[in-house]
Amino acid sequence: MTRTLLPTHLKWVLADKIDSERVAKLALETKLPFNIIKILINRHIDTSDTIEKFLHPQLSDLKDPFELTGMQEGINRVVKALFNNEKIVIYGDYDVDGITATSLMYMVLNKLGAKVDFYLPNRLTEGYGLSKESIDEAKSNGISLIITVDTGITAVDEINYATTQGVDVIVTDHHEPGESIPHAVAIINPKQPDCTYSSELSGVGVAFKFVQALYQSLEQDERELEDHLDLVALGTSADIVPLVGENRVLTKYGIQQIARTTKPGLKSLAFVSGLMGKNISTGQVVFILAPRINALGRLGDAGEAIRLLATRDEKVASEIARKLDRENKRRKEIDEETLQEALQQMEEIVDLESDRAIVLAGEGWHQGVIGIVASRLVERYHLPTVMISINDGKGKGSARSIPGFHLCEALKECESLLIRYGGHKYAAGLSIEQKNIEAFRKKFVEVSNRKLSSEDIIPKLFIDLEIELTDIDNAFVDLIEAFSPFGPQNMRPIFLTRNCEVMGHPYVVGKNHLKMKVRKGDAVFDVIGFGFGDMARVISSKGSLVDIVYVIEYNTYNDITRKQIRLKDIKLTVGNFSVI
Repeated sequence: MTRTLLPTHLKWVLADKIDSERVAKLALETKLPFNIIKILINRHIDTSDTIEKFLHPQLSDLKDPFELTGMQEGINRVVKALFNNEKIVIYGDYDVDGITATSLMYMVLNKLGAKVDFYLPNRLTEGYGLSKESIDEAKSNGISLIITVDTGITAVDEINYATTQGVDVIVTDHHEPGESIPHAVAIINPKQPDCTYSSELSGVGVAFKFVQALYQSLEQDERELEDHLDLVALGTSADIVPLVGENRVLTKYGIQQIARTTKPGLKSLAFVSGLMGKNISTGQVVFILAPRINALGRLGDAGEAIRLLATRDEKVASEIARKLDRENKRRKEIDEETLQEALQQMEEIVDLESDRAIVLAGEGWHQGVIGIVASRLVERYHLPTVMISINDGKGKGSARSIPGFHLCEALKECESLLIRYGGHKYAAGLSIEQKNIEAFRKKFVEVSNRKLSSEDIIPKLFIDLEIELTDIDNAFVDLIEAFSPFGPQNMRPIFLTRNCEVMGHPYVVGKNHLKMKVRKGDAVFDVIGFGFGDMARVISSKGSLVDIVYVIEYNTYNDITRKQIRLKDIKLTVGNFSVI
């Protein structure tokens, strides 16, 4: 195993040049700088109207929820349940998207006077999705209606079973459907075959559209739902769906709502996370808040996370938030232990010179962390990765992918070896008999080798624009900040500047982070390069001119806010050439 990727192994890909007349025309119409217009056009935001909606999104831009196939049928059934005082259970998933979707649906129906409860399967003992056992339990408790959130689209047999037991099911989901669609009372999923609703909504996004439609049908004030946009932002950001269109609108307003939330649970979570009083971004949601919400679900019972988000009791909220924080620290320890075991196994069974995928399996690996470890291996090696936890002769796996490789399509070619599978293009789960794991490994690697070229497995760094440091002033940075919230398909713009002079001596801070100043022309900037500490010595000994690829952002330290360059990659320049 010799292939380990460093930041400087990235292939730089500069965005296409834009016709100057087109840029000038649009800049005149919008009164925006040329460089901002170039970035927008390359992101297919290329008219005055779309630019206005992008830079100034409004909740009124959201689509009519009844455009979703199955919405009217689903709403009719819930309204009937409300008027007949039927017992309803919200059946969710144990990740952040599922937890927030469950909390949202539960709180709204509870506010409307429904007899409603929630149910999240235990990741370790029950696994993902509806089960006949949970349907039996619902039936025994007098439940006549199950509403799934962030799950259900592949539960064909389970929903047929519920029907035989006299329990109706409404499916709200956003995952890819299988070959057959369940015979539910209603299915609300923009990805179902007969739905023309063009959207990449998260599970909590679909749940929000559902309660939005319910409020409209009951002639309730929809503005009340804005209080729950904090949940929508949490789930949408954590599920790594594209932050464009409706997702961007919901997340932008939801991030603002997190900062002023009235939910004691979210306040307590922000406090234990060190975010109280700070401006919160999607990055902080993904890397700080979401892992804590996820922690209990990953290690077993996610129900406490629902109670955290739904409670109005500040003491209860504080106790649960501290518990989630402790569990997240324990989860991190398990992550690291599992990663080290995975790396050791790779030395023995993976040939990185020929294999274009990684499949690892371990007895007793914690099912709650294998997805995280798979993501870390993808980040390190830029190859599709499957991590399988084996217990009692059965394996449960989490898979993560790279651009250009559709996981579900690849798993479909392996389905004869699997018990079940499902998920997204870039993330999926599977179940498998232990005896079939080796055959699956060979088949998955064979599929990957066939579908991925040598070019595909080279990680690429896409650069929005080549600019000069003198182009960066406060007005420019403010406009870049208006692109937020940042996430898939709307990443923070990345810039290239060549031949920057390194001032003084670069040095290392923290665990392995590069700190330095660069100058070009009259502009001088502070630079931070997370994980680039090894470059400090190289730059000091081999030269002072560098080409840098970076994002520009505001950094606040000791109550002083300055513009800062955050490195994405760096290369020394010798003559007119860039070298590592």
